[in-house]
Amino acid sequence: MNAHNHLDARAALAEAKAVVRRPDFRRVVVFGVIALAAPGVYYTLGGLNAHGGQRVGVFVSIGACLVFGLLAVRSTANEVARLVGNRGGAAPANALRWIITLFGYLIVVVEVITLFGLPVDRLLLSGAITGVIVGIAAQQSLGNAFAGLVLLFSRPFMVGDYITLRSGALGGQYDGEVTAITLMYTRLATSDGPISLPNSGVLAAGVGPRTNPNATPTPAKPVPRLRRVPEVPQGRSRRAR
Repeated sequence: MNAHNHLDARAALAEAKAVVRRPDFRRVVVFGVIALAAPGVYYTLGGLNAHGGQRVGVFVSIGACLVFGLLAVRSTANEVARLVGNRGGAAPANALRWIITLFGYLIVVVEVITLFGLPVDRLLLSGAITGVIVGIAAQQSLGNAFAGLVLLFSRPFMVGDYITLRSGALGGQYDGEVTAITLMYTRLATSDGPISLPNSGVLAAGVGPRTNPNATPTPAKPVPRLRRVPEVPQGRSRRAR
């Protein structure tokens, strides 16, 4: 009975972990569909040139695009951060939530400004020029950030694994336990001490799991001995009958 309860508890725990790691974007889909449908209603009613009751519907559609667009971005950022947090920790999850929220809010605001009829050509042009300048200046940092996202989603290793990294760009071979996978660096606990390796170099390195030499071996459970039942002589069994 105890063994049966133990198996049920393990099955329930495994199912709970699967639910926690399972992506759920249903709210994102609902909010996104409403936010995308609002501009269609806006143009169907005639936009800012509408009159009477249709003009009220135009402003309602603009508000729906803004509100549900922000909700869709927020839900997407929270869900992606939850998935990344289960795999790589809180640091990359918070950074990724911030990035998705920033770019998502920017897209929604630009769409709303367009619906109000304000010129956004100059804004987009200045933003594009600024983005190119920032991208050139932060090329290495952006490379590490994208490499960190690839490591978090492809999962060649996880936090707690003992691995070997071999890369000429990183200066040779590193053996250690993965303690953290941030958006910029992968941290290893090596025999020489903790070390932080850039994610772009880790992504281009050869990686292989190894047995942790510092791990405490788990003691083997003793095998229960079976008692030998003495055999009853055939003569006695016949007399007993």
